[in-house]
Amino acid sequence: MGARTNKEKEEEAEAIKNWDPRYHKNVIIYLWIYGILGAVTGITNDAALSYYKIVAPHLISGLNIFNAAIAILMSLMIATVHKYGYRNILLVLPPMTAIFMVLTCITTNQLIIMIAYTISWTAIGVYDLMYPLMWTSYVPGKIRTKMFSVVMIVNLITQTICTFLGGKAVVWFFSLLQGSSYHAASILSGRPELMQGQELANYTNAYRILLIITALVTMLAFVLALFIHDVPRDYRSESSEQRDTPAKKAAMYKKLLNKRTIMWIVYIAGVQLGARLIAVYVPIYLNNYLHIPRDVSSTINTFVQAAMLIGYFFAPFLEKKMGAIVSVAAGTLTCVPVILLLANGRHLGSGMVLFVIVGILLFLRTGLANATMPIQQEVQMVIVDKDLRPAFTGVVQIAYAVVGIIDGLFTEFYLFNTQDGYANAYYIAAVIYVIASVLLLVFFAKKYNRILENSHASEEK
Repeated sequence: MGARTNKEKEEEAEAIKNWDPRYHKNVIIYLWIYGILGAVTGITNDAALSYYKIVAPHLISGLNIFNAAIAILMSLMIATVHKYGYRNILLVLPPMTAIFMVLTCITTNQLIIMIAYTISWTAIGVYDLMYPLMWTSYVPGKIRTKMFSVVMIVNLITQTICTFLGGKAVVWFFSLLQGSSYHAASILSGRPELMQGQELANYTNAYRILLIITALVTMLAFVLALFIHDVPRDYRSESSEQRDTPAKKAAMYKKLLNKRTIMWIVYIAGVQLGARLIAVYVPIYLNNYLHIPRDVSSTINTFVQAAMLIGYFFAPFLEKKMGAIVSVAAGTLTCVPVILLLANGRHLGSGMVLFVIVGILLFLRTGLANATMPIQQEVQMVIVDKDLRPAFTGVVQIAYAVVGIIDGLFTEFYLFNTQDGYANAYYIAAVIYVIASVLLLVFFAKKYNRILENSHASEEK
């Protein structure tokens, strides 16, 4: 990552020493909260989806559309931060998550499960939008990029641990309900489509037990949120408190419609479109396209998650050396050669040679793409005024929803119906990455490359 100079170390130490105690306390509490939500996400992104595939297959077949609806609901909810503050929102999210997650376990009605899933997963997703807002308010500029990395690392570590343990917990609960050994239950769990009667009921109930436990764990975030202390100036400027007329509010939100914010949304939406064409379907790419065995592909996916963790560590160094905009664009552009190689995965060998090469390529793509993610999150917060940050975050989520619908239509009518669909998805993603990166450099590099440094400096005056 490169050695820091003595001056940089001294400046960081001074920033930490002078850190407002209330701000520091709120940051530490949210690190714990986000760690808990990482554990919850480790279950919801893996075991929970397997459960819903059994009890609500229409939910899984239309998952991209549901996720688009979730993104829209998240945008509406995060926009209320400007009015209600961080603490109040964080007190609402855990009960929302827990109640509706449990509801998916106590009903067999697919429509109710779909609605409950949408509400519960909306609450879970809002946590990802909260820390950029809080960090921009509470973390000193000199250590902010580093703290963006820290919060993402904490979440990813607990997520990885619980992803690993979640599947094993389901098998263990299944073995208890079956009155069989863990090994026997594990073998049965490999072919859930063949289960019937009480065996299938026991397997489904094993998932339900895990999800109910997960819902209870979520309530720990509620307890921690009680200790957060925020005041209105944390999430809106003092002058904005007087802006209570519709005309004044409309004038304030019109500030979002400028070249800088629009081009940023275009970049983010483009990169997300490209990423969702390939990242979401990596298991399918490995198994169905490259015909890599399931156990080997699981090992590769674990390896890829480690790349995300390593990538986050590099963000502060990259921002200081290259600047915010150049770092983000470079991270995207350097993925392109790797993506093009993955598009030709069938020509990269066979057997162990193929496993190693593809594993390395996916590791590089994931590491490069995520190395600048903390920088990207911070830039998104500082290119607009404090009063507009929640609304701007909401607008970005709406862009994600649009991307999700496009991605869903593409996968439904092309990706899953064409022999070369997976390879072509990588080519399309590469083209999108190049276009998005060029737009970012053209519209942002000259004027905003050092926007984070300027933001940090202005705070110290």
